[in-house]
Amino acid sequence: MAKRPLDVVLYGVGKADESAVAQDHSGVLSWLKKSGFKTPGRNWHCTSAEELVAAIRELDAVRHDFAYETDGAVIKLNSHSMRDRTGFTSKAPRWAIAYKYAAEQAETKLKGITIQVGRTGALTPVAELEPVFLAGSTIGRATLHNEEELRRKDIRIGDTVVIEKAGEVIPAVVRVLTEKRKGDETEFVFPTKCPECGSGVSRGGDDVVLRCVNPDCPAQVRGRIEHWCARGAMDIEGGGEVLSAQLVKAGLVRDVADLYQLKSAELAALERMGEKSAVNFLNGIEASRSRDMWRLLFGLGILHVGSGVSKALGKRFATIDDIFACGEQQLTQVEDVGEVIAHSLVTWHEDSLNRTLLARLRKAGLNFDSALYNPAAAAGPFAGLTFVLTGTLPTLSREEASARIESLGGKVSSSVSKKTDYVVAGEEAGSKLEKAQKLGVKIIDEAGFVGLCGG
Repeated sequence: MAKRPLDVVLYGVGKADESAVAQDHSGVLSWLKKSGFKTPGRNWHCTSAEELVAAIRELDAVRHDFAYETDGAVIKLNSHSMRDRTGFTSKAPRWAIAYKYAAEQAETKLKGITIQVGRTGALTPVAELEPVFLAGSTIGRATLHNEEELRRKDIRIGDTVVIEKAGEVIPAVVRVLTEKRKGDETEFVFPTKCPECGSGVSRGGDDVVLRCVNPDCPAQVRGRIEHWCARGAMDIEGGGEVLSAQLVKAGLVRDVADLYQLKSAELAALERMGEKSAVNFLNGIEASRSRDMWRLLFGLGILHVGSGVSKALGKRFATIDDIFACGEQQLTQVEDVGEVIAHSLVTWHEDSLNRTLLARLRKAGLNFDSALYNPAAAAGPFAGLTFVLTGTLPTLSREEASARIESLGGKVSSSVSKKTDYVVAGEEAGSKLEKAQKLGVKIIDEAGFVGLCGG
């Protein structure tokens, strides 16, 4: 805390039972403040829609004076008992909702456009800006996404542009102030060769993104190493952007399998890498050998294969070999895997270099087995069926009903669509029930659901 000026503002007590502290949320905030903790700069207790709207407007007027950045308001039920009655969806509490304010914007000059090459070879245009202060930080660069977006917004070098932080985090160019053009602005010409390695670039099928065709492109290698080490993938502490770049530049790593051949002396020789840091990184690499299969699959960085898809595949297949033994049609039978993802998986494994990489990872002792594998659920009576839960059920909680569905191989969704098989409706069911009726989705009550489950 002394070296890094960290601070915390508390708005709740986490996993602890708030009702043990106070009867409502206002009481919890009061208790936290009396106990010496920092609490939100302002909060309002509203008893009507009019008071709520007024509070949101007032917060917008005063929030910039807080000692921390805010991008919106959170509206919560104050009563703990009402929260218990309202419950949760599969993703969020039903007793709270976020209200986002319009993103703060700033005007600046676009001095140039550079190209970044990502781990999948994607060429991303980046705006080089005259530095401008926006939402708590000085911005000198902003993403332009892709060539199609660049042309749609008619962004030119020399333009005066409006920027904002998407979600108050990532700077992006919103629009061009064409009325401020002087006539000397120039259109950006996309490269026909990769700026990192000089290889050709291509755009496949319906893809709007240009990609470097060279899998050994240094930028792609750096990106793959960083992605492999990321917390959401193999979770190797220390393997961030800087170290990944150093490893590739020094010729120590050409792919993720090379990480498992690194020696302490090699790492310690790198700039700003002492013996202790080298040992910690090697310990992280060693620990990653036992990570679950879905993390390995996600860490490979296969196009379109994210962590959610990797987990879905881990539930249906016992090993990574079983996944790659499948054809595209068989893979599309897995929840969350469509034709594009299935094609990407098959195409990736058809490449002999990728098969060699898998063999090297196996030899390095990495885990190819899935702890998520649940053949009983995959083959259960609800396999392939999607359920939506709405309203309050007489005896079952939402969590209990969801667990029954998933244990029988089904999927619980938070929204109703034509692909929904059943809507389980309880008391005070609202818009989801109405939508199900309009779409002709089968609606059942708790008794019908229990019967469907087999009692």
